[in-house]
Parts: sequence; C-alpha cells; structure tokens
Amino acid sequence: MATKLKKSKLYQTGWKVCAASLLFMMALVIFFCGVVFSSITKNWGRSILTEENFYDTVELRNLFFSTLDEAVLADVYYESEAKIQSGEKVDRDELLAGFKRYYNIIDGVITGNTEINDTYDGLIVYGNIPSRLEDKFVEYQGLVETRLPQYRQMYIQDQLDDYREAVRYLESLTNFYYFVEDEQGRVIAGNATRAEVSSKSHTIMLSSEFSSDNLSSKTHYPYSNAYVENSNYRVYAAVDEPLREGDDFYDLYQEFILAKKSMPYLFVVSTVAFLLFMICLVYLIRVAGQKTKGGPVKYLVVDRIYNEIHFLLVGLFGVFSFFMALTLLEFILYRGMPFWSYVFMTLLGILYIADVAVGLSYVLSLSRQIKGKVFARNTLISVLLRKIASLFTGATFRGWMLLVMLAYGLGNCFLVFMICMYLSSSLWLLFFGLLVAFNVFCLYLFLRALRSLKRIMISARETSKGNLTYQLDLAEISPSFLNFAEDIANIQDGLKNAVEEAVKGERMKTELITNVSHDLKTPLTSIVTYVDLLKQQKLDNPVARDYVDVLQVKSYRLKQLIEDLIEASKVSSGNVAVEKMRIDYRQLTMQAIGEMEEKIEEANLEFRLSCPEPVFIEADGRHMWRILENMLSNVIKYSMKGSRVYIDIFQTEEHGILVMKNISATPIDFDATRLTERFVRGDSSRTTEGSGLGLSIAQSLAEVQGGTFGIQVDGDLFKAVVSMELWKEPVDDTDEEEEMEDESMEAEHVGEDSDTDVFSENAEETEEKHDL
Repeated sequence: MATKLKKSKLYQTGWKVCAASLLFMMALVIFFCGVVFSSITKNWGRSILTEENFYDTVELRNLFFSTLDEAVLADVYYESEAKIQSGEKVDRDELLAGFKRYYNIIDGVITGNTEINDTYDGLIVYGNIPSRLEDKFVEYQGLVETRLPQYRQMYIQDQLDDYREAVRYLESLTNFYYFVEDEQGRVIAGNATRAEVSSKSHTIMLSSEFSSDNLSSKTHYPYSNAYVENSNYRVYAAVDEPLREGDDFYDLYQEFILAKKSMPYLFVVSTVAFLLFMICLVYLIRVAGQKTKGGPVKYLVVDRIYNEIHFLLVGLFGVFSFFMALTLLEFILYRGMPFWSYVFMTLLGILYIADVAVGLSYVLSLSRQIKGKVFARNTLISVLLRKIASLFTGATFRGWMLLVMLAYGLGNCFLVFMICMYLSSSLWLLFFGLLVAFNVFCLYLFLRALRSLKRIMISARETSKGNLTYQLDLAEISPSFLNFAEDIANIQDGLKNAVEEAVKGERMKTELITNVSHDLKTPLTSIVTYVDLLKQQKLDNPVARDYVDVLQVKSYRLKQLIEDLIEASKVSSGNVAVEKMRIDYRQLTMQAIGEMEEKIEEANLEFRLSCPEPVFIEADGRHMWRILENMLSNVIKYSMKGSRVYIDIFQTEEHGILVMKNISATPIDFDATRLTERFVRGDSSRTTEGSGLGLSIAQSLAEVQGGTFGIQVDGDLFKAVVSMELWKEPVDDTDEEEEMEDESMEAEHVGEDSDTDVFSENAEETEEKHDL
C-alpha cells in the first residue's frame, strides 16, 4: 500500500502540466476580472460600490451639470442666432488674443503704440513708430486690415456652430427640463413650464442672488456658472423620474444598472478563480522537483542562482513591472484611443503573465531547495563561510599561514609590551634580546619562503619559454608554497604530453601526405607519358583529340598538385636543404616576371617594378625562385583583369624587402591571414586552378631561409611582403690576433692563420660558384 502511495499519479508530469495550465488560466481570469472592475470604476468611481440610488451618483450630477451648461450657453450667453451674427457676442479681448496667436504676432513697440478700431478693419496710431520698424508696421497694418475681418467672421461662425450644437443637443433630450426667466419672472427660453419643473423631485435653481439644489438626497459639490451669476436671469432645471428611453440620462442609468448587477458576479468569479489558483500553487509546491513521494529532488538551472541574488532579481523585475503597469494603465484609462487601449491592454496582460511566471518559478525553486535541504547552502553567506573555511584545508592555500601571521603579530606585541613594563629594571634587556631573536628567526623563515617562490617563478619562466625539461625540486620548496609548486609541476607534465601528442600527430599527417603523394606520382607519370604518346598519334576523330587535350591539362594539373604536396610536406618536416648565396633581389624578380610573361599577357595585367638600386640578399636561389613563382602565380589567378601589379624592392639596415601589390578580382570578405594555411584558396568556389598550397609553401620556404613572409589586406588591395637578410661580406679578423706579443701564443696564431687562409680560400671558391 505504501508503494502505491509513493507512485501516486499526482507526481506524474501530466498532472503537473495540467495544474500549471490551470494556474495560468485562473491568473488570466483574475486579470480579466480586474480589467472589468477597473473599467467600471473608471466610469463610476466609488459610486458603483457605495450608492444604491442612481440619482445619488456623482456621474448623474456631472451629466446634469454639463447639460445645464449647454442650456446656459445657448439661452443665457448667446440668446439667439441674430445676436451672434450681428457680432454682439464677440469678446474683443478673446478675439484679438486668438488673432495674434493664429498669426504669431508678438506684442511690442508696434502694438503698444497702436490700437485696433471698433470695426476690426484698421489701426489707430497713438505714438511714433520707429523708422527701423516701419516695414514691420506696414506688415502688421496689412494683417489687421485684410486678415482680421476674415478672422472675426471665422470667430462668429464658431460661435454659431457652438450655439446650434447646444440647441440640437437640448432638443434631443427626453428627461431633462429647464426654463430661463428674467428678474420680472418672464420666461425667456426653455423646453418646459414652471409647473412642469416644479412637479419634479430632482430640481435645481440658479441665479445671481441665491441657488437651491434638490438634485439628490446626498450633498455633493454645488453647481456654479459665471454667465448666470453675472446676469439678471434665473435658471430652473430638473431631471425626470423614472427615466424614459431616448437620451444620455437613460443610457447612463442603464450602464449603472448593468454595472451594479455585474459586481456580485464579478466578485464570485474572481474569488473562485483565486481559490483555484491557490490550490494549484500549493499542489505545484508540494510536487516540485519530485517524481515520487519522498523521492530524490531534481534541480533546474534556476536553482543554481544564489538565493539572495535570485530574490533581488525577482524584486527588481517586480518593481519594473509595477511602474510599467502604472504607465500602461495611465494610457489605457486616460490617454489611450480605442485601438491603442486594446494594444496596451494586451501588453499589460503579457506583463502580468510574465510576473506570474517569474513568481511561480521563484516559489518552486525555493520549494525544491527546501526539500533537498540545500536552501541554506545556496546562499552567498554560506558560500563565503565555506570559502573562508577552505583556507584551512590546504586545498588552495595553507590556512595555518594565517595563524602564523597572527602569532607573529601577537608575539611582537607581547614582547614590546613586556619591554615597556620592565623598562625601569634590567629585565627589559632580556625581553629586547628575545624580541630580536624572534624577529631574526621569523626573517629566516620568510627568506626561505621567498627563495622557494623564486624557484617556482624560474620554473614558470622556463615553461613559458618552451623548456619543458626543466625540473622543479619539490624537496627544496617551503611548505607554504608546496601546493603551488605541485601545480606548476603538473602544468609542465601536461604541456609536455600535449606537445608530444601534437608532434606525433603532425608527423603522422606529414608522413601520410608524403607517402600518398609518392604512391600517386608513379602511376601519374605513366598517365602523363601515355597522354603525350597519344598526342603524337594521328587521331582522325576530333572528339577523341579534344578528350586527349583535356586529359593532358588535367593530368599536368594533378602532377603540379602532387609536387606541391611533396614540397609542402618536405618544408613542414624540415627536410629541406638550404644553400645560401649572394642573390640580386631585383634581377631574380625581373627574371621570374620574364619567365611568366605569356601568362601575364593572357591575364591582361601590367607589372610595375620599382627598385632604384640592386639589393643583394643572403638566400637560397632555388627556394627564392619558388617563392617568386608562387607569388606571381597567385597574382595572375586572382587579380582583376586589366589592372596593374606593383612590385617594390628596397632594403633596410638588415633586410631586403619585396612588396607585391595587386587588386583582387573578388571581394576579400574573409580572414586574409588564413591564405597562408594549407589548402586555403582565395576563390571559395574553387573555379580557378590551384591547390591552395602556393602561399603556404612560400611562407615555409621564407622561414626556412631565416626570412619572413606576410600578407596585408586593405579593402580589395592585396599585399604580399617577403623579407630576407641582406648579404654580408665575410670579415677577416686576423689583424687583431697579430698584436699578441707572447711567442707561444704567436705559434698558435700561425696555426690559426693557416686555418683562416683555408677558410678564405673556401669562401672565395663558394663566392665564385655563386656568381656562376
């Protein structure tokens, strides 16, 4: 029975997913209930909760007062269309202020010395207009004479539109009654009689002397209107009860009834959703991280975050969400248009769900850690305490060194204190001697530790230089640095093994390429030979002759590839003989260009060689020829057709340098330094001939001779640089040896002179061979 309980279905993944889904669904229900409640309270405020009678709501009072404003505007202020059209209702100050604002007129000297006449079509000048402002005055006068009458007509038309809109609105009402009378009691305007208004329960009266407010049974803010208070009129108004269908009062009443009825349902739905949300949350907390009851806890990535940091991150996200929600609510409730209100509402919902997800993740993480009893360990305080404790384990640094340093300080303090205590007696000499002896002993230990550190530093320096055979004697290392020394020794052993494995792999790769290349070379030679024989035969079939031509081209290309492979393997393995001699860098380059003149013409390239004077380098002529050949071949293959190739040869104090520059036919959108690697080509589509070994072989041959080969790219400009050591004439130093006076040393000097003569003769013979 216990086994069945442990394997309860409640711990299965499916149930967890269902619970999580239900939790988020209930969260959405709560969100929508909040949205509906916010929408209702936006329109009704606290009235929807506190008021049971529609006539006691602030919203009814607001609608009544705004309607009454329209009645006062139409019948008290404007009175009639005739008075508006005659200009009697024009507010001079308002008209002129609007006119200046519309035409961007700023009050100043001109407006201060002039006044607009009563007919609004000219200026009356009171002062003197400065001559420097004459143009501005003329411009202002023209605006007043031509534009102000038009603006006055626009102003009057706006008043007519306001009056007619107010009249239309009042005529559309079915539940609002009012009339306006003068001080003699004569009714001037309205849509009801005195008796009809007096018979209503919800009325209001306003005049310049006193007012009465019987609109509702509760006291709210009173109504006031400056037009009525500054006139001799009295305004009576009332609202019907019960309300009849057909105007804004009835629509507002229906909204109140609907909102009032929906509040209990809204409360029930949100309460049920909240209870289900809490049930799902408690269930997920109970089964978090486990597949069986009481089983092992499986942690997630989020559980690795320290609890303090996790709490801080959740708190920061909560604060961010709070202020973001306030911003969205402001746009939704007060600024947003209908379309943007839906957009911001969707963003608010996404933010709300994100908050629920973050909070749920944090709570479940705490649940898993508490179940696994790792909550306390996964805190920064716990980690800090463990780090401090590890100092005393010897794993990284011997912790007892801290105790030694503490003991050294306390020992000195104790001895100094004793010297001060017995300064008046002879015992202070004893304690002073102990103080000196104690510090000398500690200095000895300190110097011994420094000597150990120096040995470790020497070992690290030798390792950085590549000397992996240097051995560190651990027996001579101080105990305080023993772990450090062991780590350095282990690094040396690891590097040595890694280098041996790398050398072994490189050697096997080179041997494989060499063996395969040699094995391919023999049958390829036969193929080339027989293709040449076929070329010499008289083939009547033109298709067969074309096939033989293709075979010849491809076989020679394969032959060149195999030769490049063999050359690359020789260079990389160091199996290349170097015979340095005196070489004219300029002459060798010109000769290489001449040898490839036919290919250069086919590529439609123009070579420009710049070398003011001969540059003699010390290099192997055969290898230098191969370097130049590979560089020229690379230029011919990849240069833009019809462009120029520049070759500059010059010398520095110790080197002769050749720089070859060309414009690439294709964009160089890759790392140009990889072109010196094997089998890397500038043509990624591999449509041109080549093995991808030319520049790699050139670099290896240059380094074998003690020189350098480099590549530089600037946009589509490709630059190859070859630097070789300059030729140095041999120096005869026998003159210094002849100055020795000792006879025995002179005898030995004779033997040295004979050897020097032999060397000089050999050098001369070698130079003659080089010149040949």
